[in-house]
Amino acid sequence: MKKLFFKKLSLRRNQEGVAAIEFAFLLPPFMLMFFGAFDVGYSIYYRAILDGAIQEAARLSALESGTLKLTAIDASITKKVRDLSVTSIVAFDRKSYFSFNDVKRAEKYSDGNANGACDNNEQFEDENNNALWDEDVGAAGVGGPKDVVLYTVTVTYDRIFPLWSFIGQSQKNTFSATTVLKNQPYDDQAAKPAVIISNCA
Repeated sequence: MKKLFFKKLSLRRNQEGVAAIEFAFLLPPFMLMFFGAFDVGYSIYYRAILDGAIQEAARLSALESGTLKLTAIDASITKKVRDLSVTSIVAFDRKSYFSFNDVKRAEKYSDGNANGACDNNEQFEDENNNALWDEDVGAAGVGGPKDVVLYTVTVTYDRIFPLWSFIGQSQKNTFSATTVLKNQPYDDQAAKPAVIISNCA
């Protein structure tokens, strides 16, 4: 009986193999943090490459010859992005404005019912004469000389480590890079169209 008691006591005090068990518990969260940090660093690098590419592309687009080379300019950005991730999906958007003050600005309207929306037959200033209230007065494309262009590139790519699904996140990462530049003064800027007062639907 006494031998059995001391045998049980010695088993409780036995520390052999504890390190392996502790390592087995700590390894998964450590690897998750390690690969997560690496993936975040890769995303930062990816964004830096895209930011540099879009700045260069915007400068080329602002030239008089830029309107003729938009396809080649976009192809250059796509190549730089796909050098990092072959499966990247790249989307481009250009909007032109008369001045920097107009960038992403909505058409002015009188909010009679104070609901934050242009509706209920409220009047608005139809700056682009399309008979619709626009949340953004920008026109698609690069505009003309001295116009201001908002250039946005959106990229979607597969993360390099297949671990995000384990924590309920998408395996794809999407982000955008944006720059605003004024076109070169290679001619006179077109005059703004006369503002027409219209009614919201």
